[in-house]
Parts: sequence; C-alpha cells; structure tokens
Amino acid sequence: MTVLIAGAGIAGLSLGLTLHQIGVPFRIFESAAQLRLLGVGINLQPNAVRELFDLGLEAELDMIGVRTRQYGFYSKHGKTIWEEPRGQWAGYDWPQFSVHRGKLQLVMFSALVGRADLNHVRTGARAVGYETRADGATLLLENGERVEGSLVIAADGIHSALRAQMYPDEGEPIWNGRILWRATTEAPALFRRRRDGDDRP
Repeated sequence: MTVLIAGAGIAGLSLGLTLHQIGVPFRIFESAAQLRLLGVGINLQPNAVRELFDLGLEAELDMIGVRTRQYGFYSKHGKTIWEEPRGQWAGYDWPQFSVHRGKLQLVMFSALVGRADLNHVRTGARAVGYETRADGATLLLENGERVEGSLVIAADGIHSALRAQMYPDEGEPIWNGRILWRATTEAPALFRRRRDGDDRP
C-alpha cells in the first residue's frame, strides 16, 4: 500500500509524518521547485498541537513559536475591546502556539526528510488530476507522468486541481472582501523564559 499525497504544505507534511510513524508507505508530490519561507503568522489550536506533539515536534514548536496565553482585540489607543485566555491558560491539556506558517512548514519538512529521507518528497511535481480503479489510484502530474498507488490524497492548497476534479461545478474560492493587517515583534527574553519552563507573562 502506497499513499500518494498531492502537496507538501502543512496538511501534506502532517500526513506524511503520521504515515511514517505508523509504517505506511507514502510519497509526496509538491508543485514548488523548492520550499521557501512563505506565509504569515498562524495560530495552532490545542487539538492540532496535540497531534504535532505526538509527532515529536514539541521542541521545534518551542523554538519557532510562542505558547499563546491570550487572544484579544484592542482599539488604536490600546484599549481592550475583547480578550480571552488560550491554550493551557484556558484549561486545555495542550498549549496553543502562534507561529510563522513558513517556519512551521520548513520544520515539518526537515523532520520528515530526517526520518523518512528525501526520496519520499518530490518537488517540482505539480498534480493536475487523478484516476481511480478497483485496485488503487493514479496521480496525474503536469508533465504527463502517471504515478500508481493505493490511494490519492488532495492536499494541494486552496486552488486544488484535485478538488476541482472532484467538484467541477464549485468554481474558484470566493473572497469575502476582508483585509487583515498583522504586526509582529521580537521577544527573545520571553522565548528564553518559556523554553526554560518559566511561564511568567
């Protein structure tokens, strides 16, 4: 049994790490020629962090992210509009992490290559479709190549070619017209304290 995964984003790499952990053969096909530090900040909720911890990535998450204590909205004058605790401060067994999406992807890619080797991930291989048959599935690549496997997983992003094949009448994603402005700041002392087990704010 070989699982064919279209896309080496967070979903595809998570699945690859999980399949390696349980001993299921897999191959990942990524359209980009090289994975780069792309994206913005994201929040990993406790249920997702639980899975990443189970994959042995706790130390890596502490290196690239912040264990989020609270989430809030504030006026331009710094007045609190709304706040709520997050992660373990909200009673969960696992923390919430705020991380850069690109850093998380590269950490997961590095972990996967270190455990399963680079032959499991093929870059510059854009998936354009799939075929199914009684005894398995075929992933179709842009260069005309056909890759045989037991099943195909679509993890090829918001403009997924595989999803478009599954739901041809769905159309392109619809933008809701909202723009989110973000800002970040460095906090090296905070990182050091939390890495050393000091949870002071």
